[in-house]
Amino acid sequence: MQQKRIKLKKIFDMKKLFLISVMVMLTVTAFGRKHNMENLTVVGDTIYYAENMMNVSDASEAAYYRLLMTAGKGAAKEDVFQDFYLNGNKKAEGGYSFIDLGNDNNTVLNGEVTTYYQNGKEKWHGKYRDGKRNGYFTLQMRDGSVAVVEYVNGQSKYDYFVVTHQDGTMEKRPMKELKSLL
Repeated sequence: MQQKRIKLKKIFDMKKLFLISVMVMLTVTAFGRKHNMENLTVVGDTIYYAENMMNVSDASEAAYYRLLMTAGKGAAKEDVFQDFYLNGNKKAEGGYSFIDLGNDNNTVLNGEVTTYYQNGKEKWHGKYRDGKRNGYFTLQMRDGSVAVVEYVNGQSKYDYFVVTHQDGTMEKRPMKELKSLL
């Protein structure tokens, strides 16, 4: 019985070490990520959206605005967007395959997308494929913690996400709490 406990403890310790290693790698890549939005060509007029993500005709009614651009050339050409808060700080940036000019809720994201808090600090980062989240998404929380969620074809792979606090402690939280953090 004692040997079985020791073996289970070793397995648990190995899983914990693996999970911590993954969290550290994700945190390092999130902070080391360089957003390359250089050499862009603006392809349309500025689009203004209200807080409810519906298009408005005038900046005085808007909560944010969007610029549509292309990056790269030839086969490497990508459609990208940059959203800005009215204070001029970036709200979001990334790739897309379809922009709904009337209702931003219907926009289809494609590729890496990053959102930002109003103060300009990174908030949420991950990759979309045909409008669905895919892979690891990181949420830089206001208290300095980092939350990580793994998505497969738009659905969370697990019924929880993992938060790594500044002191290195980790905790699982139910997915239903994630929306309140975004």
